[in-house]
Amino acid sequence: MRVFAFLRILAAPAVALVLLLSLFSVSYFGYSNLTSETRIAELSFTQIDTDEYLVNLATGDFCEVRSFAVLGDQWRLDASFLKWKYWAAALGFESKYRLDRLEGRYANVAMQNNRSGLSHKLGEPTLLDIARFSEGLGQFNFFADAAYGSSTFHDIDATQIYDVYKTPTGIISRKREHPGIDFQQNVLSIEINNACGSKPGVWFRFSYWLNDLILQWQA
Repeated sequence: MRVFAFLRILAAPAVALVLLLSLFSVSYFGYSNLTSETRIAELSFTQIDTDEYLVNLATGDFCEVRSFAVLGDQWRLDASFLKWKYWAAALGFESKYRLDRLEGRYANVAMQNNRSGLSHKLGEPTLLDIARFSEGLGQFNFFADAAYGSSTFHDIDATQIYDVYKTPTGIISRKREHPGIDFQQNVLSIEINNACGSKPGVWFRFSYWLNDLILQWQA
């Protein structure tokens, strides 16, 4: 009986630790690795009206494309960056990035101040954010070295495709000519040249399941 009582005493902190690690993992998985210059997003535009566009945004493994309406003559993409302290980097923790917001804007400041705009949140909500959690620890922060934002913007041109790259210090964008859209017998045909990503790992799926469960319980 004493053995079972002792095990029950140990079970509570063990469960609490698993819960904390799971929520920490959700925030960690919410960021993507940041090692060198790599293409992380692709944007293409279709004009709907004057200063109104539909933007197709492909991210991650580029197998999923999301569409958003934007207002203005420019687009802007915001990302959050998380840099670890040296000891954490030595243990294999890579610097991370997370795409946060997409919006339209006007090159003319007066138009920006007097006209409507649309912004779209790209990141999923998590109960625990590593960056804010680390900052809240103050002098006891042994994890994150710096958390900051980075943005890139361009004039909107429906004849161009915009590629967004992450670098070790921020995000940049380059444009290239749109190859065109192929219609075969009135059916839209889009060529995909990359394979979709593999199924997420067990810990990844469990962490997000637990995060969503708690968010639903709080709602």
